[in-house]
Amino acid sequence: MNLLESSWFLISSMIIGIVLLVDPKSSNTNAVSGLFSSPSSGQQFIYNFSAVLILIFFVLTTVLSLNN
Repeated sequence: MNLLESSWFLISSMIIGIVLLVDPKSSNTNAVSGLFSSPSSGQQFIYNFSAVLILIFFVLTTVLSLNN
């Protein structure tokens, strides 16, 4: 397995881990007020980090597809 394939596997594992570990449920009991609340800084970091990982995953998948 070359470096690109290893990176692809690591990033896909990280994305799966984030999806399984992050609970999107809010502690608010009122669903309507939960729609208008902004995420905390920790949640915002996780959202941004996962978006970057998904973008890198897409690029690596495209590169590996064109490379083989």
